[in-house]
Amino acid sequence: MFTIPVLDIKSDPLDVLLAVVGYRLSMLADGDNEDIKKLLADRNVTIEISSIEANIARYFSFEDGEFTQRSGHADKPDLSIDFKDSMTGVKLLTKGSLPAFMTAVQEGNLSIEGDYSLMMWFNKLAKHIVPTVPEEYKPYIQKAKPYAYKAQQFANHWIGFAKHKLGR
Repeated sequence: MFTIPVLDIKSDPLDVLLAVVGYRLSMLADGDNEDIKKLLADRNVTIEISSIEANIARYFSFEDGEFTQRSGHADKPDLSIDFKDSMTGVKLLTKGSLPAFMTAVQEGNLSIEGDYSLMMWFNKLAKHIVPTVPEEYKPYIQKAKPYAYKAQQFANHWIGFAKHKLGR
């Protein structure tokens, strides 16, 4: 049985996304997918992802097929990805495009330190994060999309209102 450990998750959108990604990586690391096992085998790396503006950080550690995630900064990450702000991080991570990452670096919205080859490795692993939706469920998802869009617009409106009131 899979259990979700209690983690320190802030209400910051990037931290929430990273925590969810971490939960999914935990599930994948504990699973029996041979492609995942090959990607994780003999890997001993720590990848830290953070938002400079929001002062949040989370790191993922991969050690001989085992995976852990923690809130905060790693002591010695092998790769650090620092986004200018949380929303830039969310947009780039959900896009999943390495060229978009490189453009963000050139524009000063992202800095990367450490072993750049880990970006390619993590990108291969990230392709497994979003599970495949069975064909029979796709029509239901299509029906739900307009409602999700409306909910997103409603949330964006009230987030903007709250930021205005807070002077941000």
